Amino acid sequence: MALLEYRQCPHCGKTTWQEYVPRVSSADSYWRCRDCGDRRTAKRICVGDAALLHRGRLQAEGVCADVLIVDISRTGAKLRLDEEMPVVLTCEQSVLFNPKLQPFGELAQYIQCLVRWTDGSAFGLLFKQPLTISSSDIMRIVKN
Repeated sequence: MALLEYRQCPHCGKTTWQEYVPRVSSADSYWRCRDCGDRRTAKRICVGDAALLHRGRLQAEGVCADVLIVDISRTGAKLRLDEEMPVVLTCEQSVLFNPKLQPFGELAQYIQCLVRWTDGSAFGLLFKQPLTISSSDIMRIVKN
């Protein structure tokens, strides 16, 4: 059973429920905010140096832009905006994302997402519904 406490988050400053994440060393243990903490429990599939080959499409408030896929999982993706297509994104903004990794199927259609964080041209998406495809299948598709 997880240790929960209602306290102020050192990262976002909100007073919310936080979960204690124990590590082998007590110095490495930490409290994780349930609102802003990393909730990606699904395995991330890193695209790596082949990122230029994996371009997805982002649609936000009437603007479409190509994005580079840095990593992807069943629950979200880390992306980077193309320098030639500037798009302004804000946290908690609803967007549509098409990974374009398959000719048909889940990774070939637009997925409803929320922008979770932004850092310059990089940003993270949280899929509103997790993908039904397994992490190993995503890995096969990305690596082929």
